[in-house]
Amino acid sequence: MCLVARVIHQISTDRPSDCILGVTSIDGELFVLLKRDDNQVAVYSINDYQLLRHLHLPGLKPSGLNDMTSCVQRKCLFASDSDGKCIHRYDLSRSSDVSAIMKRITSRTVTWSVPGSPSGLSVIPGSCNLLVAWDGLISRPKLVELRADSGQLVREITLDWSIVCLQHAVKLTTGQYVISHGYGYKDLYPVCMVDVEGRVIRCYGCQYGSDVGQLAVPRHLVVDEDSQFIFVADEDNYSVVLLSPTLEFVRHISEGVSRPERLYFHQKTRRLFVGQLGGGVVAIQL
Repeated sequence: MCLVARVIHQISTDRPSDCILGVTSIDGELFVLLKRDDNQVAVYSINDYQLLRHLHLPGLKPSGLNDMTSCVQRKCLFASDSDGKCIHRYDLSRSSDVSAIMKRITSRTVTWSVPGSPSGLSVIPGSCNLLVAWDGLISRPKLVELRADSGQLVREITLDWSIVCLQHAVKLTTGQYVISHGYGYKDLYPVCMVDVEGRVIRCYGCQYGSDVGQLAVPRHLVVDEDSQFIFVADEDNYSVVLLSPTLEFVRHISEGVSRPERLYFHQKTRRLFVGQLGGGVVAIQL
C-alpha cells in the first residue's frame, strides 16, 4: 500500500449543495448518486472528470441512508432505498445512444423488496453478489448477501446486539466482514470485524475523538483488493482513515477532504474517490 496521497481533482456537481449518496464506476465512467428527486446520477469520464450526462433512476426515494454500488461484469447499478424498504437494480448495458440508455433503464429496472431498511451496499469480489447492511431498529441488525442477477438470498448474518445504527459493510478475502456503526451515539463509534456467525472479533475507534484509535462518525468503507487495507470515511473528523486488514491504524488522509460520506476505490488507477456531505467528490491519487 502506497502511503503517499495527493488530491488530483475536485469534482463539483451542477448544484454545489448536492449531498453525495454514492460513488462507483463502470467501464471508464464515474457514477455519482445525488440526493435529488430527478436526474439523481451524474456521470463523469473517469479520465478527465468531464460531465457526460445525468441519469434518472425511476422509483428511488432520496434519503441520506441511500447508497450505490455497481457490478462491472453485469454492467448494472444497485441503489438502496431505505424509505422504500427495497433495492433497485438498473441495467446499464452499453450504448452510445443516450435516449436508448434511458429507455433501457426504465424498462430494465428491477426492484427487490427487503424486510427492513437497507443502507450501505457493496459488491463482493469474485461472486459479484450484493452485500447489504441494514439495521432492524426493533430487531438485531443484519448483513444480507443477495445474488446480483436475481436478488435471491444467499446468506443472512444476524449481528451482535452491541451493533447499533449499522451503516456499511465490506467483505475481506479472509471471509470476515468489516462494518461501521454507531451513527448518532457519541460514545459508540467503532469499526468492527465480524465473523460469519456475526460475532465481533476486533474493533477500531471505540472512543469518540480525532486521535489514533478514535473515530467520529464512521460512515462508508472500501477495501483495496490487492492489499486488503480498509479506508474509512470518518465524517466528523474531516478525514479518511486507512486501516490494515486487522484494523490497525496506518494513516489519516485529510488533504482536501471535508465531511466524507461515501468512498470508492478505483483499483486500476489506484484513485480514491471521496463523496462529501456538503457536495462534490474529491479524487485522491494513492
